[in-house]
Order: sequence, then C-alpha cells, then structure tokens
Amino acid sequence: MTGQRLEPDRAVLACRVAAEDRWCRRCGEEGTPRDSITRALAHEPFGWRPTTLLVTIRRYRCAGCAHVWRQDTSKAAEPRAELSRTALQWALKALVCQHLTVARVAEGLAVSWNTANNAVLAESPR
Repeated sequence: MTGQRLEPDRAVLACRVAAEDRWCRRCGEEGTPRDSITRALAHEPFGWRPTTLLVTIRRYRCAGCAHVWRQDTSKAAEPRAELSRTALQWALKALVCQHLTVARVAEGLAVSWNTANNAVLAESPR
C-alpha cells in the first residue's frame, strides 16, 4: 500500500503491484518501463464505508519486438473486473451468510446493482 484517504463517506487505498514483470511474453527480451496507469477497483468496505482500491500498474515495452504489456494484476482482480477478489468474497458472504440483498451489497461496495449482481452470478458457480 502506498497511501490512504479516509473520508466520512468513503475510503481510498492506493497501492502498486509489487512483482516486476519485465520480460516480454512474445520474444523473452527484457522490457523497459514505459509509463503507468491506475486501475480503480471496488474493495471490501472499511466498516460500512465503501472502499476503492487504486492500483498503479506499470506498462513495459520490449526493445526487440516493440510489444507493450502491463504488469499482471490477476491476484487482485479478474481482467476487466470492477471488483477486487476481496470485494467479491465479501459480497458472496454478505448474500449467503448475512442475507443482505444485492441492492445493499451494491451500496456497500459503491457500485451499480448490475455490477454487483453480474459479479456474484459469475462467481457463484465456483
């Protein structure tokens, strides 16, 4: 974690991917850091305060084949997901164990009802 901001109605946690991912997936040469992007993920609430995880992800470029790639964030969330893995576990526990509605889960995560519902439906078969 690199920083945090706590407000009365929400919390924001800033972090970055710890593991380097310098080697090109196409040709195997070492890449050079190009720039970075920030990915916002809904995260497990801090109390009942919605929490956002801001993950800084480095992009690399291969000198040999010019391929560009990002650091692997699969431990934090599925590709293109809006919820972190921890938020998804929280949502499933809230629905099954605490008998909360999808609307209440969505409110706790500060995401839309459709986002919460689709994430839970995609994860529940597992």
